[in-house]
Amino acid sequence: MATYKVRQREHEDLVDDLLAARGIDAAQKDIFLNPDFVRDSQDPFLLPDMEVAVARILSALKNGERVCVWSDYDCDGIPGGVMLVEFLRAAGLTTSHYRPHRHKEGYGLNTEGIEELAGQGVKLIITIDLGTTEHEAIAFAKTKGVDVVVTDHHLVSAGDVLPPALAVINPKRPDSRYPFADLCGAGVAWKLVQAMLLKNRPDNFPLWQ
Repeated sequence: MATYKVRQREHEDLVDDLLAARGIDAAQKDIFLNPDFVRDSQDPFLLPDMEVAVARILSALKNGERVCVWSDYDCDGIPGGVMLVEFLRAAGLTTSHYRPHRHKEGYGLNTEGIEELAGQGVKLIITIDLGTTEHEAIAFAKTKGVDVVVTDHHLVSAGDVLPPALAVINPKRPDSRYPFADLCGAGVAWKLVQAMLLKNRPDNFPLWQ
């Protein structure tokens, strides 16, 4: 039978105790409980390959290319995918959303889905919450004339070979300069949105003003 150690309470105030359990001291308490987007949001261009990804998306916008957001089917990938699709459509890109079937296709990219999208004229796939280890599928996409931009948050170890994607945006890459490595997949997708807005925000843009 498993045994569990119960943490002993260290502070009389429950909130203080819960914060302390998360490593947040009294000096950080007010900042943690009163977040500010401008103050607390880090520069998205500290993430690796962000400049390349933004440039490719702007090129797709300029040239009227079809884009597909390929997101994981879990509670991280789905909201991240919906957010990015809505953003790209509002920015003027023809954008579809591909979510693989959990049982029929499984996790990640697959060649059948990529071939289907290429047949629909998709020239750029942006992943959400997947792609860091998808070497074979991304190489296949290149043979179909489809660029892949990966946004992901899964572990990348020192010495790991990255897939042949145009960009691999992942805060866990050893070469990442982003100060917080534990962004969720939807969080990484949001940083791409933030970078797009910083680089080329249209006047009177309808979302996230």
